[in-house]
This record gives sequence, C-alpha cells and structure tokens, in this order.
Amino acid sequence: MNIGVIVDNEYTNDIRVRNECKILSENGHSVYVLCFNFGNYTNNTIKNIDGITIHRLKFNKNLKNILFALTNTFDLYRCWWTIKIKSFIKDYRIEALHVHDLYMSKAAYYASRNSDIKTTLDLHENYPYAVDYYRWMHKPLSKYLIRPDKWKIKEKSYLSYPNKIIVLSDFFKEYLLKKYNFLNNSQFIVFPNVPSISELTSYEVDKNILDKKNCYILFYFGAISKRRGIDLLFSSLKKLSQIIPNVKLLLIGPVDKAESEWFKNKINEESISKFIIYFPWKDISTLPSYIKASDICLSPLKKNPQHESGIANKVFQYMLFEKPIIVSNCSPQESIVNDFKCGLSFEWDSVDDFIEKVNNIYGNPVESIQMGKRGKRAVFEYFNAENLSRGLLSIYN
Repeated sequence: MNIGVIVDNEYTNDIRVRNECKILSENGHSVYVLCFNFGNYTNNTIKNIDGITIHRLKFNKNLKNILFALTNTFDLYRCWWTIKIKSFIKDYRIEALHVHDLYMSKAAYYASRNSDIKTTLDLHENYPYAVDYYRWMHKPLSKYLIRPDKWKIKEKSYLSYPNKIIVLSDFFKEYLLKKYNFLNNSQFIVFPNVPSISELTSYEVDKNILDKKNCYILFYFGAISKRRGIDLLFSSLKKLSQIIPNVKLLLIGPVDKAESEWFKNKINEESISKFIIYFPWKDISTLPSYIKASDICLSPLKKNPQHESGIANKVFQYMLFEKPIIVSNCSPQESIVNDFKCGLSFEWDSVDDFIEKVNNIYGNPVESIQMGKRGKRAVFEYFNAENLSRGLLSIYN
C-alpha cells in the first residue's frame, strides 16, 4: 500500500515518526513522507532512506511558526497544507494518509475528502492542554492573536475527521472515549513512544564519556522547563547533597526559550551550581553511554492532562540500558514502575518525597541493580517498537 505520512516538521526531528515509517516500510508498504525543509537539506526529494521516500517542502521556519500560531485567527496554514497534501496524494498515488498531530487533521480531511483515502491521526500529546504550558502563547498580545484556548473547542471536530486514531497510552484512549461519545474503541490503536532496540543497541558505549570519579549521578535527558519538573530537581539538590555528598545532577537537553533566564540563574546559583552538569545537546548515539554512566534516571513531569496522555520515550530508553528510574506520579509512567518494579514514583510536587525515593534507591544498591534488570527485561519483552508494531500494522494490513 502507498502510505502518505504528513508531518509539519523536518522528518529527522521526530524519533516517533521515523520509527513508525521504518516499521511500515519493513513490512512491505511503500512509505512517502511529506514534511518541511527549513534550509537544512540541499535535496527536496530523497528516495530510499530505510526504503522511504522523503518529499521536503522548502519553507522559512520563522514564517511557518507565525502562520501556525495564527491558525485560530486566520486559516492560511491549514489551507496551504490542504493544497500541498492534495498534490502529494496525486504525485505519489497515495492510498492512505497517516497524519501526525491533532492540528493537521483538518488539512488532511479536506485534501482527501473527495477520494476513497482513509486517514489515520497520530496524536503525540493531549494538544489542547499542551498549549496551556507554552508560555509564549499566553502573553497579552499573543493570547489575543493565537487564542490557544480555542483548541479545547476545536478538538471535537478535529477528532471526527480520521478513520483511525493512534494514541500514546490506554489512559489517553479511555480519556477520549469518555469525553466524546461519537468515538468508539475500535477506532483506537495504542502505540507508546517505545524505542527501537536494534537502533539504540547499535551505538557503542563509551565508558569514559563522563569523568565520574566517585560521583552519584542523577540523569535527566530531554527538553528542559519547569513544566517538566526541572525546578523540583533544583529545589532538592541542597538537601540531597547532605544525604549524598557526592551527588551530581546531569542534564542534557535544550532549554525552553521562555525560561532560559530562569535556567541560567539556577545553574549558576552558588548553593547548587557545583552539583550540576549541563549539556545543551548531545547526539542520540551518545545517549546509551550517558545512561550507563548514571546511577538513577529521572522523569519528574508535573502532573497535568498533557502529561497524563502518555510516557516519554526517555523512560523506556533509561530502562533499556538497565538503570533504575524515578518518575513523578503521572498515571502512565507511574504504572510502569508499579507493574514492572523497575523504579519508584514520587508525588509530583513534593521535594521531600522525591528526596526520599532517591535515598531509598541510593541506600539499596542490590535492589537498584535488580530494578535495572527488570526494566531492561520489560523493554526487551514488551516495550519496544518491534513488538508493539502489530497494532500499527493492523491499520494498513
């Protein structure tokens, strides 16, 4: 089947998109991706990347951001995408559409509504609530022009367009089924942000990647912002250092632009700066090495409707490389540590509870090793792209 994948980003920017495309291609489907080129590529169309054809639309990233931000005021972004998807369908004889993110649903519907093409909508997050935490959208002028609250109203119609809906977790599926009675269970496929074992285990582990000495490393990987619980980690460091004198907090990831000043002040704060190691970016190929060099891996997300929609891929990556995890009590990730005994969960806004859970693992090194082993086993037996691909493939088979 000729499957057209639509993503309003550069193809290489999203591991989830790449994993799904690779699964579909490896199972006999012809996969064509329509995405942006923000000036990072010389060729707009490339064939045979893992058997996939990438059709890139050259576009200025700043202009894209402006048009997208104004979607709820002027519908130009949706109209532009509708035109591009129509041409894409014709050029590549697309038989099915796989569209990423809620806000792309309408464009795909209008592009394909006069055909027999079925559409699958892939929800990466609980988008109407995700935008609540984008601080730049809520500034006085921005709020008037962007109208982020409108997504809570528009969600209903946008979910009515696709034939199938992919979600990150059973928790999010049940939430949507309860919220909208026109949806039914058979429409949903659950495909978490699980890793590709073959890809991640192909990277060589560098045992000297950190000058660790005798430090006890707490590791967080991914986008850095208050909504992801990084402020709680900072608040815990001074007290943690009294329990674990050699503790270090290793952070790898880009900082939310709206919070860059806050972050800069925090990592330079005299009382905690010596306990922090920060890198704004590292290639994904080095991730296994940093996980292996760490003692506990963290996902301290603040509890809200957005973070109740699924589990960050970092959690499964931590588990794959045999490290105990500490997660906040957002339901999907808490269920992982409870069901598979691969770590501990803490009350998302309690510094004391977080410290207690760190101390619990620190003080029980034998159990810490067993947690890591159980986590690794869970990923190899269940939480991996190779295993969970059956649901994804069932849509097209």
